[in-house]
Amino acid sequence: MSRLSVRETVLSSLSAIGANREAQFYAELFSQQEPEKFALIVIDPRCLKNPLLETLVSNVKLLFNLGLTPILLVGALDEDRTTVKFQSQRVAKELEQSAVRTSKLNTATYALIPEIKFKAQSGLIPILEMTERRGDMNLVRLVNEINPNKVIFLQPSGGLARQGERIRNLSMADVANLIETGQNLTPGQQRFLSFVQDLDEAEPGQRSYIIASPLNLLPELFTTKGSGTLIKRKAEVIISHNYDGLDTHQLAQSINTAFGKTLRPDFFETPVSAVFVEANYKGGAIFTEQDGLSYLSKFWVGKQAQGEGLARDIWDEFTQNIPVFYWRSRFKNPFNDWYMKNCDGMQKKHDWRVFWNGIEPESVATAVNTALNAPQDFTE
Repeated sequence: MSRLSVRETVLSSLSAIGANREAQFYAELFSQQEPEKFALIVIDPRCLKNPLLETLVSNVKLLFNLGLTPILLVGALDEDRTTVKFQSQRVAKELEQSAVRTSKLNTATYALIPEIKFKAQSGLIPILEMTERRGDMNLVRLVNEINPNKVIFLQPSGGLARQGERIRNLSMADVANLIETGQNLTPGQQRFLSFVQDLDEAEPGQRSYIIASPLNLLPELFTTKGSGTLIKRKAEVIISHNYDGLDTHQLAQSINTAFGKTLRPDFFETPVSAVFVEANYKGGAIFTEQDGLSYLSKFWVGKQAQGEGLARDIWDEFTQNIPVFYWRSRFKNPFNDWYMKNCDGMQKKHDWRVFWNGIEPESVATAVNTALNAPQDFTE
């Protein structure tokens, strides 16, 4: 079977996790990035026993067949050098037996980072063994040198929980509070959060940190409905009541890229009541006022930033400022499931779904009719 056929087969198989359309998108997005920046997966030694090991190998094989090269790190959570070497050998052996091409490196290797890049760009899965946790190439330096988009800590628990409920999202402020109070954290979870805090303090940014199990690794990578715990710094959102001071060219480019369409030339001539834009124009929201109610004219996240939790950051920012509003979405918009979880009500009509938050029942009909008759913002 050709590599292309294998890729198509793998993408189809992802429908089993409800990710067929999302998987297509994320696989393409990931493949456009530098191979070594896809993800650094820090493996808890408890995940190297069956059945978790079998699941891990299966997942890595799937990623390999998609042409993706996650970096696997063994030893960051273990003090015993002999054990670490045995663990890395076992991972390499299991993957090679599953027809996954790997390259095993020690983090003390001379010119480690160029070697990792070369191996990943050659289509090999780098397996790093960290036998010197406190050496020059410790976890913080390794992450900052590779600069992966995601750092994933694989642990059997699959994520943090509070009173039996999974904690889906945490900000860095939440992390600091959890460490300070130690709220029902296991030693492993405490160490994980301390790692994340050290990494973020060394180089603050928009990198994502995830705690997951091999059992929920794929949903974390290929869907927006992951079941692990995502940690990231909240995005900086600029708020304005007009387009003054904003780069409308960059704004248009961001919107066009997100929607795959082109805005009308006169789009920015329409008066607005509020504009919320991520500081680097990765996403945002635009409000107008229609019939005395706030209408969410545009809500978007650029493709390069999707999956980073940016939509939630922007949404939280504008709902704090505008709690009462309505919006519409195409019937087949894949984001409608997310909207359903975040709206007070919804009505279907023709090719549209109209959603609202905080609107009184007597004003719903007006909001729906206004939304349905709103002009098209994109050129045909």
